[in-house]
Amino acid sequence: MTEKNYLRNKIIINNVNELQPDYESGTLVLTESQAVVDECNLRGIPVAGIETEGGKSLSCQQLVMDVEELEDEDLERIYRRCAGIPWDIAYTKRCYIREYSEADLDDLFALYAQPHMTDYMEPLFEYQEEKEYERNYIEYIYKLYGFGMWLIFDRFTGKLIGRAGIEVRDTCDKENQAELGFAISTTRWRQGLAFEVCSKIVELAKEEYGLSSLIARCAPDNEASKGLLAKLGFEQVGFEADGDCRFFREI
Repeated sequence: MTEKNYLRNKIIINNVNELQPDYESGTLVLTESQAVVDECNLRGIPVAGIETEGGKSLSCQQLVMDVEELEDEDLERIYRRCAGIPWDIAYTKRCYIREYSEADLDDLFALYAQPHMTDYMEPLFEYQEEKEYERNYIEYIYKLYGFGMWLIFDRFTGKLIGRAGIEVRDTCDKENQAELGFAISTTRWRQGLAFEVCSKIVELAKEEYGLSSLIARCAPDNEASKGLLAKLGFEQVGFEADGDCRFFREI
């Protein structure tokens, strides 16, 4: 698989009358006008508001400043967020990490239906409830933190083979801390994929997201996860209230 760019064109429009009836896919509108924001939202046109010093704050899901200073990657991410296209997170030697999208739901259920997949983790909700949960996760968690639980794909076949990521949860008791979580398809166990992916995520946690420490949890009899966490540089520091082992690592 190769990374794909979806943004084709960006235009600045500050007068609602200048909006065209149709725009080609890949167009992002940037504006200082609330009327333009509202009209774009009504028409389903990806739009980001431009915040100006001393100007009235816009009500828009995506806000930017200093448009000319934005890199192509920044604009690509803004467009994807506006258009509901999941972000690419990272590549490893064998895997591709990206955000969840609603189109992944059936594959996610198939992953969790594999034998022993949920031996040490909670199953998914019922279909409609899980659909709503994942929709809210995209809308609020990804947008709030810029990270979360992601999907793991085989880099060469494109097949979903797991989930992994970092989340700010109630279990976090320090500033700039998140919890690492991971689950790999039972058909791909004992291939080193969890270590490969989680090593990359630990790196991202520090370099991309500015975190200073990570925690992780696993059941006391989950020897595979305990061994993986030790290999990743985590140390067991105690137990959670529910009996899970608690691990910690500064990064």
